[in-house]
Amino acid sequence: MKKFNVTLAALVTAVMAVNAETNVATSDIVGYQTKTISAGLNAVGLPLLKSDLVKTTATSVTSNSILLSGETNFGSKLNSAKSYYVEVYSGNLKGDRFDVDVTGTIAAANGGVLLNATSGNNTFPAASIGTNLDNQIVAVREHITIADLDTYLSTPAVGNNSISASDGVGFTEGGSLIFYNKKADGTWKRIGNSSDFSAKVIPPGVGVYIKKTGTAVTLTQVGYIRDNDFSRPLTTQLSLVAPAYPVDRTPLELGIVPGPSATDWTGGTIASGDSISRVESGSLIKYTLKTDGSLNRVGNSSNFNNSALFSSQEAQLIKRAKSNSDLVEVKPF
Repeated sequence: MKKFNVTLAALVTAVMAVNAETNVATSDIVGYQTKTISAGLNAVGLPLLKSDLVKTTATSVTSNSILLSGETNFGSKLNSAKSYYVEVYSGNLKGDRFDVDVTGTIAAANGGVLLNATSGNNTFPAASIGTNLDNQIVAVREHITIADLDTYLSTPAVGNNSISASDGVGFTEGGSLIFYNKKADGTWKRIGNSSDFSAKVIPPGVGVYIKKTGTAVTLTQVGYIRDNDFSRPLTTQLSLVAPAYPVDRTPLELGIVPGPSATDWTGGTIASGDSISRVESGSLIKYTLKTDGSLNRVGNSSNFNNSALFSSQEAQLIKRAKSNSDLVEVKPF
């Protein structure tokens, strides 16, 4: 059964009830969720959204620039130090997302938003958009960053020039797990790179590992609930994924069942089957998809395919044998 995080359930139910009884439009749903970040390794998902800068009709797309209805100088709404993305709410590309070329959009000073066509965060090739966005609804909003994540903590992350004594956050990038540690001066840096990664984007659907030193803290995320389908391309690379919605879900609800097609999930042995790995009590526990569709944990023959392994507050490490660039999660409520 799908379960909303408790801090959101009453509000969501109330708004849905009003819609059902009065058939009137309501504003986006705002909520919050909290998670204890204990000393050691924590897997975190951030499903709530920042507010839309704009949600309107895209009238046309020319040279990677989406013309936005009602806008005359959209670039004036952007902060050159921030990162943004476009999310599509209707049409053939519903659920897809594209990063914004902030510098180009500001420089254009017109009614369009220029896409960053080469961003690895894009869920569909910008060059293939064609007329698919003509007269479709799109929203533009700011990305969440490492610096934002730090502000979600009840006590800021521990900064120290020693990696072992500092707090860190990690993501999968190109199939590898990369950690960024907070330094004594408040900057976030990666081993072998002296740049400050405080503004590094945590894209929608990407999970985070938090390596916490010292005492536990509380992470509180406040934001909007996605009222849209969610494009989630999956590759054969190791991927730390996060929930798109504040809803606990089972592998069966997410369609994690083996099949013969080139984009299906693969069942097999511990070595060959697709897997989901979860942080449980500070340790990484692997669940393997078997050929009969069951999902077993190492050392436990029970079937977990109908258990809520995908928590609304956590990230899961996924390894697949086959990629699926067209995977879309349908809104679960």
